[in-house]
Amino acid sequence: MADSVVTFVLDHLSELVAREAHLLYGVEDRIQSLQNELQMINDLLNTSKSKKGIDNTVVNQIRDVAHLAEDVIDTFVAKVAIYKRRTMLGRMLHGFAQARLLHDVADKVNKIKTTLNEIRENKDKYDAFEEINNQSAAKEEEEKKRAQSLHKLRKNVEEEGVVGFVHDSNVVIKRLLEGGSNRKAVSIIGMGGLGKTTLARKVYNNSEVKQHFECRAWVYVSNECRVRELLLGLLKHLMPNFDQQCKDKKKGKKSSRASSNLSEEELKKLVRNKLESRRYLVVVDDLWKRQDWDEVQDAFPDNNRGSRILITSRLKEVALHTAHDLPYYLQFLSGEESWELFCRKVFRGEDYPSDLEALGKQMVQSCRGLPLSIIVLAGLLAYKEKSHREWSKVVGHVNWYLTQDETQVTDTVLKLSYDNLPRRLKQCFLYLGIFPEDFEIPVTPLLQKWVAEGFIQDTGNRDLDDIAEDYLYELIDRSLVQVAKVKTNGRLETCQVHDLLRDLCISESKEDKVFEVCTDNNILIPTKPRRLSIHSNMGNYISSSNNDHSCIRSLFFFDPRYSIYGTEWKWLSKGFKLVRVMEFSYIGLNKIPSNLGNFIHLSTIYRATRKLFRSS
Repeated sequence: MADSVVTFVLDHLSELVAREAHLLYGVEDRIQSLQNELQMINDLLNTSKSKKGIDNTVVNQIRDVAHLAEDVIDTFVAKVAIYKRRTMLGRMLHGFAQARLLHDVADKVNKIKTTLNEIRENKDKYDAFEEINNQSAAKEEEEKKRAQSLHKLRKNVEEEGVVGFVHDSNVVIKRLLEGGSNRKAVSIIGMGGLGKTTLARKVYNNSEVKQHFECRAWVYVSNECRVRELLLGLLKHLMPNFDQQCKDKKKGKKSSRASSNLSEEELKKLVRNKLESRRYLVVVDDLWKRQDWDEVQDAFPDNNRGSRILITSRLKEVALHTAHDLPYYLQFLSGEESWELFCRKVFRGEDYPSDLEALGKQMVQSCRGLPLSIIVLAGLLAYKEKSHREWSKVVGHVNWYLTQDETQVTDTVLKLSYDNLPRRLKQCFLYLGIFPEDFEIPVTPLLQKWVAEGFIQDTGNRDLDDIAEDYLYELIDRSLVQVAKVKTNGRLETCQVHDLLRDLCISESKEDKVFEVCTDNNILIPTKPRRLSIHSNMGNYISSSNNDHSCIRSLFFFDPRYSIYGTEWKWLSKGFKLVRVMEFSYIGLNKIPSNLGNFIHLSTIYRATRKLFRSS
């Protein structure tokens, strides 16, 4: 994605020249010259829409040089901004340092230009760029037209009818509705991508189930279970105004999130009180560890009303530990069900050419009855020309990927679908990996972040947020993103990414230095990513990290256990001077600190799902 990086850097430099011309005094000519060099590289990259056959070393070299150019200019602008704020005496005292800064940035720009010249003049490495593929260009134009018409999809974003699971859902529903009055746990197990959550959702929304249970709630667990977060998720289902009620009860305490003052035991007691007098159904989705169940199960009272807990897991030992009955083993789709699911996604109820059936069934067979693989492959083919020639190419690609590792069928199909994404969608898709596993992503802030990150380009007169929404709908249509919640007006409220697709986002992002995720088990970041998503305690990260953060342009925190204080803000403002986007989901943040102005390039800051600040 070096082409996307270069394009973004070019746009960023143009914006700086237009907006911060007074800060570029003394180096304007060199900035313009650097823009020209980058434009030449960008033109070379754009002569080919496919990077197959191109030396990855060269592509990575172009990306790194573009990032270096961005770092040099951003650092210069930040330092000059500080210089401009000084008093007249301060400027006189720092005059020598300012002159040295001008000389230093001029020297660095000249070195970058030399490197760019060497890359451009190395003709043999650009042989693949020499021939412009008119057919490929036509396809790219066709994809743009398709993206512009995606607003039609907004009328119907509900999940398409689920194929299969008829027998499965009947069995699970029977287990939930029958039996004694004691509380009982029922489990569904199966490998990743088999459709456990889809089956559970079908059961959860069944009309007979809705009528039988007075109260229903759904909570995601994931591999890194946090009991507190799980309990808060339950209370949001059971008490929609939970946060406000907590604030009312704790008046006089200064806290932006009064629920953070409650202990785990207090939260458990609240959950028990809400469930005690009702026949309830709670879905505990994606449970990984027996000890996680042991920590939360006492929040679910055995109220002798026939209450049930539905658990999904990949692990047999977890299911046996949690459920009273034998687990329900979810099976792979049959050949007939696989083909039906594939056709529904690709052809959308329309007739298909008879010569495609053999090719289609060959590809479906390679998915081995795994629903996630089938719908993602179908999402890819839905955007391909319905011709024997095009489908034969995809068959060849599937076979090639399988030769790399035939045992990883799901990874093969997901990687193929990612590689075939239009360039405009790749960074938007990878970006979804910054969020925690099973996280319901608020749509409006996501679109705003895509715009702030510079992912939405070449829009003409169209609104940037509107284009971003089109991109999201296309990713949904390709089955790479799932709809989680829809507002009453039909617009998307939240979306999700399957954890296998999230794993793909993270692995691809490491390779392209798009972002890195830092967890309690992964404090040290070996690479120098442009974006950093911290899912661990910030205090632990600060004390353990000796990384150079000058390369970070976007910073995200997703740990509900921690609040940001003055010392942390001081560390942030010192180490992340060039950051453009910041997000503090669930973290205690009473007010925007006064030293926010130190982030000279900051365009957007978020707390939880509310946008707090956005500069012009």
